[in-house]
Amino acid sequence: MLTQQELNRMIDDHQLWIIESKSRGTQLHLEDATLIELNLVGRNLIDVVLVGSTLQKCLLTNTDFYYSNLASINLFEVSMNGVILTKSNLDYSIFKQCDASNSKVIKATFYESVVEGVNFSNSSMMKVGFMYSNLKNVKFINCDLSRASFRNSILQDVNFTGADLSEVDLSNVEINNVNFNGAFYNHKTNWSENISLEQMGAIFKDE
Repeated sequence: MLTQQELNRMIDDHQLWIIESKSRGTQLHLEDATLIELNLVGRNLIDVVLVGSTLQKCLLTNTDFYYSNLASINLFEVSMNGVILTKSNLDYSIFKQCDASNSKVIKATFYESVVEGVNFSNSSMMKVGFMYSNLKNVKFINCDLSRASFRNSILQDVNFTGADLSEVDLSNVEINNVNFNGAFYNHKTNWSENISLEQMGAIFKDE
């Protein structure tokens, strides 16, 4: 289990690696590490590798994970409001009881992931991929999910209130108690035959 001091040294080396165009310093590369109650608020963690690692009760507010490899990561009770996960790989991850509101999760992938009790409200999530995933008690309130994919996923107690679902792929999804009130969709939104977005409160909006 890493201490705050050890992690800080690694982050400083990683930031030097970024600033010096990878000619100096060392990329932050941790596999199967355990981070508990550590503070990474506002740190520049672009292009880090945390494959298979566990982060529990850590502080990641405004932390930048752009283009990072976070596959098979476990995130438990993490405070990550304003986090940047754009173009990051979170495939096969377990993501539970986290606040990720007001974040940038553009083009991130969550293939075959478990996402439970996570608040993404007011986040930019264009082209995010949740294919073959299990989502339970997740809030996408007022999120921009345009061109996102939930194909072949299970959605239970998911709240899309006010979300932009333009061109979203909801094909072959299993839904239970999903809230689409005030969500917007267009003619390119793809959904299963058993789903009527209008009957569930969504609003058709096209060019």
